[in-house]
Amino acid sequence: PSRGKKGFLAHSSRFRRSVWMVEMSGVTTIDLDVFPGHKVAVCLMREVTNAKELRVQVKEGKFDAAFLNATMVVDEFHLLAAVTKAVGAHLSGGMKTKQIHTEVIFALAASKSILDSLNNFGIADDSTSVVVAMIDKADSEVEAVLSHVQGRRAPLSDLGGLCNTQRLMKLYKVQPHELSLPGGSLSDSAVCRIAVLESAS
Repeated sequence: PSRGKKGFLAHSSRFRRSVWMVEMSGVTTIDLDVFPGHKVAVCLMREVTNAKELRVQVKEGKFDAAFLNATMVVDEFHLLAAVTKAVGAHLSGGMKTKQIHTEVIFALAASKSILDSLNNFGIADDSTSVVVAMIDKADSEVEAVLSHVQGRRAPLSDLGGLCNTQRLMKLYKVQPHELSLPGGSLSDSAVCRIAVLESAS
């Protein structure tokens, strides 16, 4: 059963205060305190030159990982909201997709269409910046997947400068005045939309 908008936002907001992050070799590992014992490893890859090949391999199911278009991720809070939603769906048996890492991409969706979510948030043929996220994977498994990406590792703090703000505002139907409200941000607005879709599901 859904936690609803209020519960989802209450859980998600805890990331800003208490998320435990460890960064090593360009990979940030985050413990999901909402779901003890679960974690996600995240790596931002820039100057990627083989996105088209990677996209084909993702479609073939070669990687047990989420490959995201980095320009469609506002920040780590936005991504963690989707990861938390996907893990929750997995644990409750409520996934809408067949694989938890596909569920992460679907969780970012501004609609209930799996295809639209993959097209809008997943890696594209011309992506030069990619976020790779892996849930509950050993360091060796993470490195094995990342070894296939031709590019350089970058800090997650770079996401803000890569974000396609106008496209995300259009997809999430965010009005400019929302961003000017006290404490308002695109990240918070995006997470609110994710929560609304969850409560309506």
